[in-house]
Amino acid sequence: MRRSLVCLLAAAVIAAATWTGGPPLAAQSRATATDVAVIPHEAVAGFFKHTPGIYTGENMGIATSSTGAIYVYHRAYETRLFEYSRDGAFVREIGRNNYGFAFAHSVRVDAQDNIWAVDEGTDMLVKFSPAGQVLMTIGRRTDPVEMLGNMPGAGTFHGRNEKYRFGRLTDVAFDQQGNIFVSDGYFDARVVKYDKDGRFLKAVGTRGNGNLQFNTPHSIATDFQGNVYVGDRGNARVQVLDNDLNWKANFPNVGNPWAVCVSGGPGPKNPGKQYLFVSNSWPDSAPAAAAEFTGEVYKMELDGTIIGKFGRAGKAPGEFATIHQMDCRDPNVIYTAEINDWRSQKILLKQALPVRDGDRGRTPSPVPEAPVRSSISGESASDLAFDAVDLLKMPRDIYVGEVAGVGANSRGQIFVYTRTGHPYATLGDNRTFARGGSRLFQFDAAGKFVREWGQDVYGFNAAIGLRVDAQDNVWTIDQAANQVVKFDAEGRIALVLGRKPETITVRPNQPPAGQPARGGGGGGGGGGGGGGRAAGAGTPGSSFSRPTDVAWDQAGNIYVADGIGANNRVAKFDKDGRFIKHWGATGADPGQFSGVKALAVDRQGNVYVADAGNKRIQVFDSEGNVKSAFGNVGTPLTMCMTRGTTQYLYVSHAGDADGMEDAAIYKVQLDGKVVGRFGSAGKRLKQFGLANSIDCRNENELLIGEMTNWRVQRVSLKR
Repeated sequence: MRRSLVCLLAAAVIAAATWTGGPPLAAQSRATATDVAVIPHEAVAGFFKHTPGIYTGENMGIATSSTGAIYVYHRAYETRLFEYSRDGAFVREIGRNNYGFAFAHSVRVDAQDNIWAVDEGTDMLVKFSPAGQVLMTIGRRTDPVEMLGNMPGAGTFHGRNEKYRFGRLTDVAFDQQGNIFVSDGYFDARVVKYDKDGRFLKAVGTRGNGNLQFNTPHSIATDFQGNVYVGDRGNARVQVLDNDLNWKANFPNVGNPWAVCVSGGPGPKNPGKQYLFVSNSWPDSAPAAAAEFTGEVYKMELDGTIIGKFGRAGKAPGEFATIHQMDCRDPNVIYTAEINDWRSQKILLKQALPVRDGDRGRTPSPVPEAPVRSSISGESASDLAFDAVDLLKMPRDIYVGEVAGVGANSRGQIFVYTRTGHPYATLGDNRTFARGGSRLFQFDAAGKFVREWGQDVYGFNAAIGLRVDAQDNVWTIDQAANQVVKFDAEGRIALVLGRKPETITVRPNQPPAGQPARGGGGGGGGGGGGGGRAAGAGTPGSSFSRPTDVAWDQAGNIYVADGIGANNRVAKFDKDGRFIKHWGATGADPGQFSGVKALAVDRQGNVYVADAGNKRIQVFDSEGNVKSAFGNVGTPLTMCMTRGTTQYLYVSHAGDADGMEDAAIYKVQLDGKVVGRFGSAGKRLKQFGLANSIDCRNENELLIGEMTNWRVQRVSLKR
């Protein structure tokens, strides 16, 4: 029986490995370089020192700052980022429980000593200031509800090559102008260039083994001239590109480059000669056979000439147990982050013997043409003058992630419902359900953090919206829990609409065995418990399918946008949460919806519905009868209605999935006439990245919550 069980488990493991569908990785190669001089080296014994109770797991990334600080990004019980002093003493942790940490891959420090964490689990690049505050993000973590369709999380190679999305990215580098270069990675097999503000410039690469093709671009570095060195691990070579990502050369003789590093720091340009270091790492499964011909690190001229090599595979000091990243700011002091032995080392190099195998020049291949960027025209409207500030001031070790909702009460207190931390799905139980992943924070009127509300609330899983009503109650909308939760002004739970599913349908879009797959957009199955009497009709009551918003009329009746799942309806309840009626179905006709994204109600009780998929706002009376519609504000993500004598709608538009190509906020009269617009797409102040929430309690001073930029801007419109 034991033998049978072992065989069964082995078969399951093999099947799981076969099923993953990820890109095939080539076996580690013996370097073809011969007669290479050996560089004497030694490891500084016991260099990294931890306080009791502090451990590192798999050390994936290591980088130093200009001040001597050392950063290690590692996979422990959770992914964590540690800072050490120049003497190796543990200093602090940065970024604990932020939304971009799940599965560490690398870390880099730029010329301003900002720290960049590259996380292949969340497909995100997160920039921290030296003090540890989030300054910018590129990429986006897949929606937790949609991600259920990938469980148990194997994923597949896709090569989708989206401008602001990654597919298991691996590393980042910077040139002297601050441009950002990302190796992306396991799924997309490309290199992407952004400007210093995170604006997409260019991408090159497809899967393959030709020039400008990659098989796992695993590591990336730049020199002072702006050339880009890509560790093309699966193809056993370093590809060299110019600053515009045109191919220049290949260095194919140093094995499979897991890590590349160019000495001298990221800039501004430092004196002294630069060198390229390449690790032909012992594979991370630590196979005994490969230990005989892997593990060494090569020191090279930037033209590919090998100066020497040092190290071998192993776990003793000075040996290398799978180098995943190196720091070589000082070319005679190398820091290694190693997977297998859960460690990093400080390595001191001594003078190498003369090089004996000569120069290895390469003949460049033809330069491909740069891709043409298509422009996206915005809606025509007069521009409104405005100022903006990045509002929230967070304490150390508490992070705002994707801002799903923001609102202010009558006392000026500000509430933010954010995706941060980690959404978990239980495993090894007879049911799979979601927990964690979102938090509710309170700030004062100046944006200073006050406290957290709703710790460990059952329904905080995937935040999608927040509203504050006229009585200062705070309402959260959660699309994974399928719930709308009302907190009173003191933070007590006063009402719950909807119910969190007791179990999650894993792989929700797959048909039952023996049935053909269905076409169509589904999208709500991952939330479990949605409606479904008819396609997109919904179930009467508070059985929601990924709800998105809530609003109220003068009598206190509650309207819920339900939502971006299968229901495509508006549900109406009385002030005590008793169901009254609902309306809507999937479609493009009047009264039908393709994604009910946001709601607002005017003083007369008319209900304004952001029908995002149909690029329009529909207006209904309180009974759900269609009154009008207007489609002159792009794709409406959210809305807010002012409370003054003359009411206006503010509508957030994003013309692409990441809000980086076309975005604006529109000010609209209730008859649909556009008064003006402000803002544009981007990551700088006065630009917006998926503005998913607007608070307009004060008509000329708005709070804008952004998903992709992880921030709240306070916008002051000039009269």
